[in-house]
Formats: sequence, C-alpha cells, structure tokens
Amino acid sequence: RTNPSNVSGFALSDRTSSSLRLNWTKNTSADGYIIEQYKNNQWVRITRIASNATTAYRVSGLSAGTAYKFRIQAYKMSGKTALYGKYSTLAARTNPSNVSGFALSDRTSSLLRLNWTKNTSADGYIIEMYRGGKWVRIARIAGNDTVTYRVSGLAGNTAYQFRIKAYKMSGSTALYSGYTTISGKTTA
Repeated sequence: RTNPSNVSGFALSDRTSSSLRLNWTKNTSADGYIIEQYKNNQWVRITRIASNATTAYRVSGLSAGTAYKFRIQAYKMSGKTALYGKYSTLAARTNPSNVSGFALSDRTSSLLRLNWTKNTSADGYIIEMYRGGKWVRIARIAGNDTVTYRVSGLAGNTAYQFRIKAYKMSGSTALYSGYTTISGKTTA
C-alpha cells in the first residue's frame, strides 16, 4: 500500500486569547490525522483523529498573545502498520487577553483620566469613546507600559462612555482582545 497524500488546506480558522482552531481539507486517501505542537524544543503529539471526515481541531489552554507552531500528517492503516503522509506545518498566534482594571482615576469639569492594568500579552491599546451615536477611536497607545490616558476638552456635568482593547502584532497583522467598557461623568 502507498502512503496517504499530504494534508492540504491546513490553516487557522478562528482564534481567542486561549485557543486556536485548526482546519484542513478532507484527505480521502487517509484513515485519520495526527496533530503535533512544538513544545520545549520538540514536536509533541496533541491528538490522533481516527476519522478522515473530521477536518477541524480546537487547541485550548493556550497563553494569550503567544505564537505557536503545529503540524499535521495523514495516516492510513495497512493491517497493523500505520503509513504516514508528510507533514504540513502552521504557525499561529493567540489574541491578547482583555484589558483588566479599566477605571476612572481622576475627573474635573473638562477631563476624565482613564487607568488600567498593564496587559503583558499585548503590544499596546486602542481607546474609543462613544460619540455621536457611534464608537470613535481617540487613542492608539504603542507599548503596553502606558496604563493611563487623559481625555480632555469634555463638557462639565456630562456622562461619557469609553472602551479599551489590547492589540498584539503578528507580523503586519494586528490581533485584538475583546473590549472592556466603562462610563464616567465629569464634575459640574
């Protein structure tokens, strides 16, 4: 018996801050698939899928904003012997975690100071303000060490809404966390 063909279409279809969903094209010459993850300088099997009709696998329990490598190979049983195709490899990164500790630390009649906890899984932050019936970006902060932003030029005794998300660059692509939202009111 010949070896099964290589797995094609191996790609990332979804990501969160703690999981990556891997997809591939059904391999009709295979009985199933072996997926390995690169850990501690070696390839480690994370699952054996015993059906060639299964074409997705979610890897969970991952760290936020972290790059991972995976590889997949098809297998075909010939009696009690497994025959393998060559590996297809994929690198992917999880999203950064949501920003925590987002709160107001100071207020006057014309400004509100926003603070948050440093997000170690991020490269920076995006801050938006609800204005004119929509969310408008008011700041892009490069660097995760900055954990405060002052919004000035506001009207007195007025309520405002803000939201923040973390971003992590994966090559030239920005990956984003979910939003964390707060409301605050200026003094009279």
